[in-house]
Amino acid sequence: GRLEVFYAGRWGTVCDDDFTDASAAVICRSLGLPSLHATEIHGFGGGDGPIHLDQVNCSGADDARACQHAGWGAHDCDHDEDVGIDCN
Repeated sequence: GRLEVFYAGRWGTVCDDDFTDASAAVICRSLGLPSLHATEIHGFGGGDGPIHLDQVNCSGADDARACQHAGWGAHDCDHDEDVGIDCN
């Protein structure tokens, strides 16, 4: 599904810039979902509302809360770049 996060009282999307399959695996594991073949995809369409995160990099992270990013609300994206993840 499309990756969304809850921040400052609102759900928002995550931009795909620098997002990798390794980051997808970290997100899947953090949600308690399978992560062996997790992939970053765009098949779920763009969201609406705020784009909360961009430049997300989870390489080496064991937990999604340890992922690096450009800062809350800092992005240069449109919703056609929203991240979708397939956890499998």
